Amino acid sequence: MRGPLLLGALGSPATLGRVCELVRPHLPVVVLSALWLAETLAAEVPVLALVEEEKRAAALRARRRALKLGHQLGVVAAASEVPLAKSSVGTVLVDSLVDIEDKSAACDLLVGLLPALQPDGIVVSLDATKSPELEARVCEIFLAASLVRIAQVRPREGALVTTGSAPHPAIRAVRVRALPVE
Repeated sequence: MRGPLLLGALGSPATLGRVCELVRPHLPVVVLSALWLAETLAAEVPVLALVEEEKRAAALRARRRALKLGHQLGVVAAASEVPLAKSSVGTVLVDSLVDIEDKSAACDLLVGLLPALQPDGIVVSLDATKSPELEARVCEIFLAASLVRIAQVRPREGALVTTGSAPHPAIRAVRVRALPVE
């Protein structure tokens, strides 16, 4: 399995293989925004891709390609609201969490996803970085979102895979209530 060539370390077989190992025990898998990643992972596991409205046409093309190949890829065009039922998701995969400049916005994104996670669910962030400071920043965001059993691996130089497990339901409920009201 390989992602698009221009993705370098993130699209490498080593990185994608490691991501598959992590998510396979935690189905179903939801991929936020990264259509290339959703389409690539759908070759191995069933995936639901949540994409922005402007990516709708590309997402529909990706779904048609996946169906032709017999891969299970669902696509939902989602605005700011993530249409996921409570405790319905085994893995939420976020591409490039380091690209969200505002740490509190990145944390709020993860906290907003907590209700959708199954009790044994995980959050995975796939980031392209060699920087120890950015590696620590991703870990800090996971900690601030109350995720537990946080781990980071570098399956290949330049690729960082961060995982965190869903917190206890009581912690999850308190953390979600603490989100700012828009």
